[in-house]
Amino acid sequence: MIDSELVSPEAAEFLTIMLEEIRLPHDWDVAEFWLSSAQHLAQFLADHRGKIALDDAAMLTGIGGMMVVMAKRELEASEAAKTFLRGNGGVA
Repeated sequence: MIDSELVSPEAAEFLTIMLEEIRLPHDWDVAEFWLSSAQHLAQFLADHRGKIALDDAAMLTGIGGMMVVMAKRELEASEAAKTFLRGNGGVA
């Protein structure tokens, strides 16, 4: 799930922390917008390691974890909308 071409190894470590803090089924996919945002935040944390206070880094890591949750919820909502529209004669 972590794209090693988009983030450094240090950013991948932050993404791993973000992912491990969130307990959701492993087979869920994530939406690209939110995953991309989490990757950028992880890269920011990696690039600024030692320059950000631990409390701030912990807060940003928590925000990154919520971005991952949003990605999973967005995908789930999209699938539910497709099912609803197909069941009601929609175009989806």
